[in-house]
Amino acid sequence: MMRILLFLLLSAFLTGIALAAPPQQLTARYRVIKSGQLVGEVNEHFERNGQQYRIVSTTTATGIFALFARGAIRIQSTGEITREGLRPLHFEHHRGADPAKLIVADFDWEKHVVSHKYDGKVETAPLLPGTQDRLSQLYQFMFQAPGNHDMDFNISTGRKLSIYHYRFVKEETTAVSAGTFETLHLSKERSADEDGIELWLAKSQHYFPVRIVFDEKNGSRLEQQLESFSFKPD
Repeated sequence: MMRILLFLLLSAFLTGIALAAPPQQLTARYRVIKSGQLVGEVNEHFERNGQQYRIVSTTTATGIFALFARGAIRIQSTGEITREGLRPLHFEHHRGADPAKLIVADFDWEKHVVSHKYDGKVETAPLLPGTQDRLSQLYQFMFQAPGNHDMDFNISTGRKLSIYHYRFVKEETTAVSAGTFETLHLSKERSADEDGIELWLAKSQHYFPVRIVFDEKNGSRLEQQLESFSFKPD
């Protein structure tokens, strides 16, 4: 009887792991809100092919704000998928079509060095295990589910390496345009040289962020609310 019970418990556990497997593809659209006004939208696409991944995020202004915006903001992260989750190899941050504003990070995991290229210069820094880029960190939760505790990430912004300390706030119900979700609320405080970030991760949707608030260094707040999304299962 005990062996049967253990077998059933193990089977249920393994089934839970299978159901929680990250999707093969993910497409999402966010509304961007500033001071209560809709100012733009973010379209993101994640896909994995074998042990490789690619994420593209494009932000565009909408309505009257499009008249003043200087092109779209396009962020891309490509890399490998390991037992520890995402391991970025290349990161790009494009602001409009101006090549002078391109920010690039290249990750050399064999030499344990990350190269940051911006403003016509190249700077290197030691590459620590588990380092993410600004975009991949938001998708890493799909591969390493967060718990009800604080978390630290080593993050490459494309200009430098920083430690992002996320404080676990609470579990809460979060309503956005895409629906109502049970979420984990994490918060990274703003500092003198870094924006603050708040994340609401949907527990039933691979811990994908359904709401993101950026507490910018200049004191303004920019919010992304999930408007629509779709998963292609493994």
